[in-house]
Amino acid sequence: MSVVAAVLSAVIGVLFVVTGGVNVLGVRQSLAVRDHFGMAPGVWRAVGALEAAGGVGVLIGIKVALLGLLALGGLTLLMLGAIASRFRVHDPARLLLADVGVLGLVVATAATRLTT
Repeated sequence: MSVVAAVLSAVIGVLFVVTGGVNVLGVRQSLAVRDHFGMAPGVWRAVGALEAAGGVGVLIGIKVALLGLLALGGLTLLMLGAIASRFRVHDPARLLLADVGVLGLVVATAATRLTT
């Protein structure tokens, strides 16, 4: 694995472990976002658990390539869901673009891993 792929994997892994953990733990700001999206608490915790698991999978995937790619695929699906949720509640473009940027980073990470 290239250095770029490893660094991107580390960044994505840590990002999703943290954001997923925040959702699972029910941090106040996370609960406000949950309520804004109109999600049930159990669904929100499940999404957080999937985010955190995906992040861990990407981190382990630095050594176990297939696991990392599978985790990146799952995170791609989660980000597509996040973008759809932003559209559903008519969030401002800046929030939508932030999620599109994270999706781009996830896809770029997968691409760098596939090409090395």
